[in-house]
Parts: sequence; structure tokens; C-alpha cells
Amino acid sequence: MFTKSILILFLVLISSFPGFGAQYWPTLVWKKSSPQSLDFDPKSIKKMFQFIQKKQFPIDSVVIVKNGYLIGEFYAGDMNENSLSNIYSVTKSFTSALVGIAIDKGYIKNEKQTLGSILTKNLTIKKDPRLNKIQLQHLLTMTSGLKTRDNFLSNWSGIKKLKNSKNWVDFIISLGTEKKSGEQFNYSNSGSHLLAAIVTENTETALEKFAERHLFSHIGIKNYKWQKDPQGINHGYSNLKLSARDMAKLGILYINGGRWGEKQVISSSWVKKSLKTHSYPNKGQFNPLKFYGFNGYGYQWWNSETVWKADLIYRKAWGMGKNSKKYPEYFFALGYQGQYIFILPQLDMVVVFKSRFKKSRDNIIPKALIEEFLLN
Repeated sequence: MFTKSILILFLVLISSFPGFGAQYWPTLVWKKSSPQSLDFDPKSIKKMFQFIQKKQFPIDSVVIVKNGYLIGEFYAGDMNENSLSNIYSVTKSFTSALVGIAIDKGYIKNEKQTLGSILTKNLTIKKDPRLNKIQLQHLLTMTSGLKTRDNFLSNWSGIKKLKNSKNWVDFIISLGTEKKSGEQFNYSNSGSHLLAAIVTENTETALEKFAERHLFSHIGIKNYKWQKDPQGINHGYSNLKLSARDMAKLGILYINGGRWGEKQVISSSWVKKSLKTHSYPNKGQFNPLKFYGFNGYGYQWWNSETVWKADLIYRKAWGMGKNSKKYPEYFFALGYQGQYIFILPQLDMVVVFKSRFKKSRDNIIPKALIEEFLLN
């Protein structure tokens, strides 16, 4: 029974409202605007929030930003704009941003560098030709070939073993490979943790300190918590805690090509590479309903063009499924239980969800809501 109190903030027109296409940077303060002042139908947002309530979906927070302005917010129970919670695998997209910044600043040459040249402290890599040839881009695109087996297809068994190990990086490397790097997509949480280790080793700076100096401080993220492994390396794959509004800031940064105000925080080329499809999650997977409901994967970002046919089967069970239109490509960071940062370039819109879905298939309900209500 959904008993949590709901706070829905429909934002009213401010005295000097922005024109369509206007942009400001919510570094310290968020400005609010009505949807209609930015040429967006407010009924779409209202209907989506009402539908969430009606269906009693375990969605705690929704933040909708257009042209940089807050045009809608939804909070459940004791959640509010300052609440920190685990964003799970959305952490990966933040880690990817830090990899890009490390490359921009010359700490790492490029994403074609091999593990042997960027994790030089690990002797096992040098002894194994396959490990040595894994490139940074293979970790970014989930095509490393590492034998990690730490996703939902293996019931997270690899994650449990990783957490019980005394040295996470050594444990991941000790698993070796099961496929040649660059050949096939295999979602790897451990691979994303290696990205954090790579940035830490090559910048000689703790990942969270590097983030504070080169990312968080520029876009106004001050309050966060980020777990570390036994060696003090922040988890590259998960366990960063942020507010929904601060999650939206990464989306705003990326929808503006890595620029925040007058500063280019991340190179536009890295943003483009990150959102571009580099690997295909369902390629080579024999499953009529497909394992992943998304078309492609970039540098720790997902992308999609439209609903997939099997998705409509589930949407009917959720009381949706009427909208099967095709849309221009859009992008998102995705985390366990339905954490999302959506980037909708065609609307200049960023939408954040924080959720607590228990069934893995229900994790894509926020994506269905986006397509059914906001993109309809």
C-alpha cells in the first residue's frame, strides 16, 4: 500500500520569465519557470505525476529541467530537494566524466591506452597478453572481455566475491578474461571500478578529490557521499550518494556539450564520444524478449531511439503502452532499482528519477513514463 505523502511542486511563472532557448547555470541557486513559458505543455507533467500516484509506483523523486530551469518536481514521503540517496550505477556516468577530464588534462593520453600502460602497479597484467591488450575504451563500452560475471545475468555473484576480497583491483585482474576485448558487450561493474582505479593512479589523487576539484566545484555539487574499497579507491561502478537536483546537473552539463557557463568543464569531443553508440547490448544474445531494453551503449551511458517491441508487453501490465512512436535518439544514465538521468536533446530537457523498484523489469518504468508522457 502506497502510504507515503506526496509533494508535487508545479512551478509558477516567475516575474521576468525566460524566453524559449534561454539558458542559465544552476551552480548555487535553481531558478524555476512554468512549463508553458518554455513552450512545453504543463499537462504532460501533471498527468505523469498523477499517474505515478495512481499506480503507486515506488518513485521517490522526479526533477524536470528545461533550458536549465526547473519546470517540475515530485517528491514522496520525507524525500526533498536535499535528500541524498544511492544513485547506484548512475555513478558510472560520473566516473566516465572523470575519465574524460583526466584525458583532457593530459593525465591519460587517450582511451586507446592499454591496461598495461595505465595500471602499471599490477604485475599480473604484464604477464597476461590478453589483459595487457585491454584498452581503456573497452572498459568504458563494457567490451573488456573480463571474466567478472557481476551483473544481473549472473545473479550478481561477482559483486559479492569482489566485496569480500581484500584488494578489489587485484581481485578483478586475477579473474582473467573469457573473451577477446572489443568483441562483445558484457555489463561489468568491476570493469567500471577499474576506471576509478585508473583515474586514481594516473592523477595520483583520490577520485572524489579529483571530482571536487575538476567537476563538482564547477557545477555546484557540494553534498555527497561516496564509498571506497579497502585501498581507498572510490567505487567506480556504484555507491555515490547525491540529491536528485545534483544528479540533474550532470545531465545539464552533457546536454550543453560539457560547458558550464563560460567554462568548458569536459571537452565537447568527450561528451560526443560518451553518448555515441559504441557497443550493442543485445548483439549475439539469443532471447526473443532481449536482455536489455535499450539500443546501444556509449562510454558508461545508455542510448535509445524508441520503445522496443517487447517493452510494449510490459507497458500494458503497467497501464501504459499506448505510445509506440519513434523518437530522435536520447540518452540516459541508469542505476539499480530505477535511478535515471535522462538527456532529451530534442526538448533541451533533463529528467531525473529516484526509485525503489524491486523487480528488475520494473526498473524501466521511468523510461516508459518519459516516452508515454513527455515525448508523446
